[in-house]
Amino acid sequence: MKFWKIINKAIDAFLAVVFVLCIFGLVFSSDVRNNLTNLVENLLNNEIIGIIVLLYILWAFKGIPRTIRKLFKAKGLNSKFWNDL
Repeated sequence: MKFWKIINKAIDAFLAVVFVLCIFGLVFSSDVRNNLTNLVENLLNNEIIGIIVLLYILWAFKGIPRTIRKLFKAKGLNSKFWNDL
């Protein structure tokens, strides 16, 4: 049980980092904006399976704001942040 808790914490931290990097990429790089737009268009054009995949991706990122808030409260990647996850 403890092993899965560690895995879930690592996945939450990883997804938060990926999300923040995507946000920075959207702001600073037009290539990232184009790639994200193409991904969403391709998923929407693949009818029901694409929509299901898009909804799953959105569902996977639902806890990201809470994780980022915990990261800012802990003032960085430290043991307080890890214990709060």
